[in-house]
Amino acid sequence: MIGTASPTPLAGLRVIDLSTSLGTYTGRLLADLGADVIKVEPPGGAPERHTPPLTEDGASLSFAFTEAGKRSVVLDGHEIGGQIEQLDRLLDTAQVLLTSEGPSRLRQRGLHPDDVTRKHPKLVHVSVSPFGLTGPWADRPASDLTLLAAGGLLALAGDTDLPPVRAWGNQTSIIAGVHAAAATLIAVLVLEASGQGQTVDVSAQEAIAHSLENAVQYVDLEHSVRRRAGSGPIEAGTGLFECSDGWIYLVGGLGGLPLAWEAITNWLQKNGVPEAAQLHEPRWLERRWRRSEEAVRTFRNLFERFATQRTKQELYEEGQSRGISIAPVSTPEDLLASPQLLDRQFFQPITVNGQTLAFPGSPYRFEGMHIAPGSPPPSPGTDTRTVLDALRATDATTHCKE
Repeated sequence: MIGTASPTPLAGLRVIDLSTSLGTYTGRLLADLGADVIKVEPPGGAPERHTPPLTEDGASLSFAFTEAGKRSVVLDGHEIGGQIEQLDRLLDTAQVLLTSEGPSRLRQRGLHPDDVTRKHPKLVHVSVSPFGLTGPWADRPASDLTLLAAGGLLALAGDTDLPPVRAWGNQTSIIAGVHAAAATLIAVLVLEASGQGQTVDVSAQEAIAHSLENAVQYVDLEHSVRRRAGSGPIEAGTGLFECSDGWIYLVGGLGGLPLAWEAITNWLQKNGVPEAAQLHEPRWLERRWRRSEEAVRTFRNLFERFATQRTKQELYEEGQSRGISIAPVSTPEDLLASPQLLDRQFFQPITVNGQTLAFPGSPYRFEGMHIAPGSPPPSPGTDTRTVLDALRATDATTHCKE
């Protein structure tokens, strides 16, 4: 499937994408790496084609993002003599099947891993579902909001005295998609070595629980459960601070230790903030004091007096040169103009319905290979005839040999 001279890492790998919005990002990641990802849609196209935000002519931006580089096939049972038969023939040509529904729904569609494995023992079936294929919640309905809550990530977002806040976008599909793509690559390696397919059971809830920032480490190392802290810092020296053209994020300590405290204090003193001398007092080395409201307020007043006279780029460069962990909070416009991202050609132009859009590229490179979002998202069924004609040609060749 994958030769050493392949123009892309996954050239020759075919993926049949029958996923909903929960699993479709997995297919996009595989398509970026060169796999032939065939999106199988119902007549009229997948419902995700109408998910906002939309372009002026009605194209879904999220759908365009997840479907770039894929091909689209619409299986109409009246035209081709039965969807199930045609899908089985299509799966015979593939190495990977991607689905994203619970076990009961998969069984109704004849796509439960038990059914698929019986018919296609050499197929890697990547099943992304809200809660996995087994357990008491396996068929429980779920949304992005409920999955964020069930996975624990929702509890970390928002102000302490208000309900939690869901992050923008369909973050659960991104988190689950990354986990599923990595698992797919491992399963494909096994397939190449042994010739045996397998079921990859990816629970979105478990993927989210695996992505809880450092909350698990807090329990392990400090025996405390992290709570949401809102937009304000919980410790002096760490958090978001306003500057002349936006915001920066500063880390003065880690794990309760004031690792950059002296460097930050000296930085302020040498740049016209004489009151910063008080930060040398012994109490500022005590974790309890630094986490008090008075300490947080005092530090913020001192640091923002200094920061509001400088741009976030100036603060970033000066702080980094002093060994301080500091970063600018980039807006979309900042990212599009980033010299680093521009030099690496991270953003790729892709035309969607006649409009050229800047698509995020892949966060990795392979020497001598072009790894990037592929062709624009296709219209529903654009590749149906090409794919089905290839199947018929294969059947004809097989019959001739027989």
